[in-house]
Formats: sequence, C-alpha cells, structure tokens
Amino acid sequence: MESSATFTDYDNILQQQLLQLVMDSMPQCIFWKDTHSRYLGCNQKFAEAAGLERPEQLLGKTDYDLVWKKEESDDYRLCDRRVMESGKAEMGIIEPQLQANGKQAWLETNKIPMFDNVGNVIGIMGSFQDVTDRKKAELALQQLNEELEQRVENRTAELKRAKSFADAANQAKSEFLANMSHELRTPLNGILGYAQILGRSPHLPGEAQHGIDIIHQCGSHLLMLINDVLDLSKIEARKLELVPRPLHLPSFLQSVVEICKIKAEQKGIAFVYEPAAELAEGIYADEKRLRQVLLNLLGNAIKFTDKGSVSLLVTFVEQTKQSNLCTLQFQVIDTGVGIAVVDLDKLFQAFEQVGDRKRQAEGTGLGLAISQQIVSLMGGHIEVSSQLGEGSQFSFEVTCPVATDWAQQSTLRDGRAIVGYEGESRRLLVVDDHWENRAVLKSLLDPLGFEIEEAEDGEEGLAAVHSFQPDLIITDLAMPGMDGFEMIQKVRSQESQKRQSIVVSSASVAYADQQKALDTGGDAFLPKPVDISELLRIVADQLNISWRYEDRADITTDEEKALVTDACPDAVTASAKAKTPPVAIIESWLLLARQGKLRKLRQSLEALASEDVQYARFVEPVLSLAKQFQAEAIEDLLQQSLFIEV
Repeated sequence: MESSATFTDYDNILQQQLLQLVMDSMPQCIFWKDTHSRYLGCNQKFAEAAGLERPEQLLGKTDYDLVWKKEESDDYRLCDRRVMESGKAEMGIIEPQLQANGKQAWLETNKIPMFDNVGNVIGIMGSFQDVTDRKKAELALQQLNEELEQRVENRTAELKRAKSFADAANQAKSEFLANMSHELRTPLNGILGYAQILGRSPHLPGEAQHGIDIIHQCGSHLLMLINDVLDLSKIEARKLELVPRPLHLPSFLQSVVEICKIKAEQKGIAFVYEPAAELAEGIYADEKRLRQVLLNLLGNAIKFTDKGSVSLLVTFVEQTKQSNLCTLQFQVIDTGVGIAVVDLDKLFQAFEQVGDRKRQAEGTGLGLAISQQIVSLMGGHIEVSSQLGEGSQFSFEVTCPVATDWAQQSTLRDGRAIVGYEGESRRLLVVDDHWENRAVLKSLLDPLGFEIEEAEDGEEGLAAVHSFQPDLIITDLAMPGMDGFEMIQKVRSQESQKRQSIVVSSASVAYADQQKALDTGGDAFLPKPVDISELLRIVADQLNISWRYEDRADITTDEEKALVTDACPDAVTASAKAKTPPVAIIESWLLLARQGKLRKLRQSLEALASEDVQYARFVEPVLSLAKQFQAEAIEDLLQQSLFIEV
C-alpha cells in the first residue's frame, strides 16, 4: 500500500509539473482563484507581471497584495464576483494595469467560472495579454479623428463665412453691374441713335462722315462689351437661369436668319439656311438665350469670312415619344479664315480672342465663352472643327420638350389665357414673304377672333388692302418686288387709306431703320423676332380694344391661399381677388427696373402692398424677383402686366 501511494503522489506531481510547463509556455498570463478571489496558482508570465520571481509566491495572495493600484484591484474583484455569481464567462475585457516595472499597460482579459463535480462554482480561471500597442494605436486614431472632426468643423465654418462673404460680394457686384449697365445704356442709346441720324445726312463732308462712322462703331463695341460683361457676371454668380417658354420654331429660326442674312449681304457673301423638313413646329426653350448663341456663332462666322458662304443647318436628331422630347442639332459652317490648332483650346475662354488681330478689335472675347455656358445650361456642348485657311464648323445639340400648344401658352397673363377681345370683329392683314412669320402671327391672333388675310409681298398686300379692307396691317419691310416701304407709301397716298393703322415688323432693328419705317407712314414698330407680349400690346393699342380672359376662381387651391396669406395675412379676409395697380405705377416700376434701381423698386412694392392688401398677390412675384436682382425678368413680368383693360 505504501508503494502504491507513493506512485500516485508521483503521478500527481508529474501532472502538475506538466500542466505548469504547458501554461508557462503560453504567451498569455494565466491565473486561477478561489471563491474569495485568493490566487491558487498562475504561470510564469503572470508571476513576472505581478513582480514575483516564481508562481509559488502568488499562492494565497489577493490582488490587493500585488503591485496593482487599489482602483484596479477593486475592478478586478468586482469582475470576479460577476463571473462567479452569474456562472458565465466574460471575454475581451479591456482594462488598465500598473505593471511591476512601473509602466501603465492595457490588458485584454478573459475570465471563466470553475465548477466542482456537482456544478458548484469553486473559483475562476483567467488569462490576459498585453494590448498596450493596439490600445495606443486606437487612442491615437481616436485622437486623430477628433482632431480631424474639429478641423472639418473649423473649415466648414470658414467656408460658410467665406461663402457668405462671396454671396454678399456677388450680390453687390450683380447690383452694381445692373445699375451701371442701365446707366451706361441710356447715354449710349442716344449716342448710337444720333450717330445713325447724322450718318444719313447728305450734307456731311467725307471726313465728317468717316468720324460719325467711327463714333457709331466705337459705341456699338462698347454696348456689346457692357452686355457681355453683364452676362458673364451673371454666369459667375450663378444667377443666369434659363426661362423655357413655348415658341414657334420655324419663325424663330427665320428671324435669326433674316438678321444674319443682312450682315452677310453687306459683306458680299452668301448666306445659306437649310432647316430639316421634319422639325417640330413648337418647342419649349429659352428663346432669348438660344437666339443669343445662334447670333453669336453666326456673327463670328460672318465676321471671319471674306468670300464664299456662311451656312446654318438645323437637323432633327431624334424624338422620344414617351417623354415628348426632341433633340435638335445646330451647325454653323463657314468658308472663312479658319482657326489654328494651337488656338482651339483657348477658344471658349473668357476674354480670349484668336486669329487676325484686326478682326479681334471687333469683339470682346466673351461671346463664345458665354455661348458655351448657355449651351451647357441647356444640357449640350459646343463642338468646333476647323482648318486654317479653309473655314470652321461649330455645332451643338439640345434636347427640348415639344410644345403643341405654343400659341395658347403665349397668350397667358397671370395664369389666365387671353380668349378674345371686346367689341365687334376686327380684320388683320399680314404681309410677309416668309410663311413662317405669317404662320406665327396667324396662329396667335386667329384664335382670339380676328379675321386674318395673308399676302406674300407688297403688291399682293396692296391688292388685299382694297379687297379685304383690314382694320390693321402688319407688314415686313424687305420683300421681293414691292417692298414694305413702297407699299406703305402707296397706301398713304390714297385719301381713303390715310388713317389706316399700319404696324411695321422687321428684323432691321437699327434706330435709323425704325425711324424710316415710321416716317414712311408706319404707326408702330414691332421688332423681329416677334415678342408675343409686345405684339398683343401694339395690337390692342392700335385697335383700341380690351382683351377678354378665361374665367377662373381667383384662389382655387390651399397653396394659393397660403401664398396670399404669407404675403399679407389680412389679404384673404379683406379681399380674395388680386388687384392690378394703376398703369402709371406699373410704368414707374418698369422704369426703375430698367434703370437697375432695385432697392427703390422694392421699397415702392412693399409700400403699395402695405397700403392696400388687395395688391399683395400682384406684388409678391415682382418683389421676389427684385430680391434676387432679376431686373430683366422683372421687366418681362411688368410688361405683360401692362395688358390691362382700358
């Protein structure tokens, strides 16, 4: 029996030594405790971490007997209790520890409960490893993130302040340029007007005539520069916005062609216009800006072409029936001087001019840059190909919604369509050699109740005057055979026709041409391309008629009611109907807008709205545009508002 016991003791000692050897070879610090958190054993790495030479020195000690801080020992004891009371392990505990060498370390600790044969907790076993490097990296990353967040926050605040300053500067610049533009245009109009009048005088000697021509050229150049700089400032301030409206595409293109054809004929070069047969009749587009791009490209082509031709090709690319969109391609081709390859890259840069220096003096260097920006807003891009000495080709594509109701849309006022006029039926005679121009006038005026007759030239128009006996004649000037001037003279020479109302409509918008048309016998001048608002104003004025509008409730939706209530809370209770200010007040506002005096305009609008709440609905959109410094949009809106019943 004695030898057997000795063998058992030896076997236990061997197992303990083997277990101790395995634990000592592990990279983690391992320990185990009884239910009172007294250490029952550990491996060599734990003993070293606790400041002991051998694991046996740890037996019976508690955490408070070791080198840890009291706060750390308290945390260890609490964790022991949780594990033993719950009977569940806690893994991946990250906690600090003061090591024997006096350095602070971070540990990742795991603790599991130990059970006897009947399932009672008899202590815990734990392990930990040093994760100080990882913790430092995490803390450094956290600190870096906090610093980055702070830097982002500071930078965002700086950007907000910078944006605020930039917006204020852009607003001040826009207001300044608008004011200066109008202030400069006023004397320039006088300079250019009298330069043209004096230039037509037969009594001026040749040297004086040359001086007048120079004045006119310099004034025109300055006016173009003012307009280009104003447009460029709007683009830079992101204030240039497209205002798509329904337009009659054939007549729009024809009006552009007529303007450019005159310039081409003056230089003795051919102008070719080739529209596709399947072009849409009506589209939604910003007529002013699209015309600006086409006139710029065609004007440049004419300027840099001394012989040969300039061509405008308009082709139909595709139409998406489901979305009612059509894509149009515009091509401007010339046989001019061409552009060198090295100059193509800077062609669309602001204030850059390429080619012959003599021709550069005729421009501002802004036209192509502005045109590219406008086409970009339309969703396209101007492409150019050129060969020096042989000519150039500029092209771009734009996608526009098709407008099937362009004529009806063009006669809207304050959301109400003009449906007719008061009084007896009136007769109108339209004389023009281009069917597109006659078609647009007929499409606009025929639904309003006018009887309309058409004539292709002056001779046919003169015959229609006698047979049709119109109340109003709208005539072009440049026509084959008998032109508009001769027809007007013949009409006025007849005693029975001296009081005949005649409106001259022409693409020749120079002051001298307008004055000549009026001196010949015209009662009013309607520039081409025809502005619908101006057309209706002139027709109403010449025929002394009042328009009739479609009937509708003044406020039909909660949204409209909210708009009026927000603009003036008492407006709904006082009167649900919008009230139009007197013509004199609207004209005074129009003058302020043209002069760029938008602050005075805002003050006048606010004063009228506070004086009479019934003006609130009328004032609100004008005031909104004034706050955005949209002088041109204000002019358009106020001009439309002048169509009131007399």
